[in-house]
Amino acid sequence: MNRDSELAAVAQGAVTFSREAPSGTLPFGIRWRDLLIVVLAFIGDLFFLGVFTNELNTRHGDAPVSPVVAVVVVAAMATALLWRWRAGFPVLVYVLAITVGLILWVQESLPIICVLVALYAAARDASHRTAALVLGVGLGAVAISTAAVVSNDGVRDLQFSDVALPAGVLASVMLMVWIFARREQHASRRAAALATQMDAHAELATRAERERIARELHDILAHSVSAMMMQAAGARALGHTVADEQPPDERVQTILEALSSIETTGSQSLRELHRLLGTSVSAAPELEVAGPSEPPGLAQLDDLVRTGRRSGLMVNVHRTGTPGELDPSVGIAAYRTVQESLTNALKHLGRGAVVDIHECWDEREVRVQVRCRGGRDSMRVDAPQGGLGLRGLRERVELAGGTFEAGWLDDQFVTTALLPQSAARSGAREEES
Repeated sequence: MNRDSELAAVAQGAVTFSREAPSGTLPFGIRWRDLLIVVLAFIGDLFFLGVFTNELNTRHGDAPVSPVVAVVVVAAMATALLWRWRAGFPVLVYVLAITVGLILWVQESLPIICVLVALYAAARDASHRTAALVLGVGLGAVAISTAAVVSNDGVRDLQFSDVALPAGVLASVMLMVWIFARREQHASRRAAALATQMDAHAELATRAERERIARELHDILAHSVSAMMMQAAGARALGHTVADEQPPDERVQTILEALSSIETTGSQSLRELHRLLGTSVSAAPELEVAGPSEPPGLAQLDDLVRTGRRSGLMVNVHRTGTPGELDPSVGIAAYRTVQESLTNALKHLGRGAVVDIHECWDEREVRVQVRCRGGRDSMRVDAPQGGLGLRGLRERVELAGGTFEAGWLDDQFVTTALLPQSAARSGAREEES
């Protein structure tokens, strides 16, 4: 039937527009989207009622139906759609009641657009059980309307196809709208769950980035300031020795006061830095060397060793094997291993501590091992238990594809990093294993 085809097309368009129409806000909290849908549903039901074709006749007689009355009734039905998102099921029942009344009143009428819009809204926000009730109410209204039409027109005058086909098309359209609404609800819930999951991942990524930045600040700023503090302390000690051997000199005293100020300011800066980083690591001597702008690696190891020696450590370097070219991430991990070990030597063993650095190369890997033991000025022999130092160093080495160990071995604190010479070789080693 042409009317059935028009019904299906208009219903599909109404549902699509209900999802995609632009939104806005009008007075009394009414949105532009809802207002446009109400207007379209109102016009559509007037068309299927027969207002535009002057076919408004009652089923109980030949008396025509007043178009004004029909327009008022349809307007009252369509206006209720403005509250369909707040009270979906009551609005659906209200619209269905008016629609069934119009079908029983006006001959050859099928104003179903408002019903489809209300059905979509009710099914869209309903729970699983309520959604089944919504569908049952809609299909029940179809059955009631069909039975009433057959009863009023007389069974003898109707063929089975005249009843079954329109009722089947109407029921199919309602079922299609209901399915679209349920799928839309499922998609919305999945989108909300995905958004929540993405927010959680974003929060975790933010935390990880903050920790990474904190570790970088620890590796760079704290080490540099600590090295300056230790060198200032060494220079001040030497200055006192010189001052005791020579006549009093105000210039020497000024230098000693400046060096003491450097130590005090550096210590305060370290405490403030650790407080800002949110760690419990106490301000303590650490090492850094002002290297080039490129990422540091084992090529800058000699500069780091010289800095450690100037800070009062007795550093020895032992190299075996043929050095090869390292990936930047691997080089930084090896460099930081030595740097953190020298820092811990100053922090926990003090000036005069003996540090042996073993750099061993083979065909595929490089092993960097640092052994520290107390010297004549050893302060204490406890190892760091956490914080950003060893923990961040372990993460850095493992990210570079290596393994990391740190702990006491007899009277030595040993830090070992076993690193691949390149990421490609690391992947090949994993495939072989």
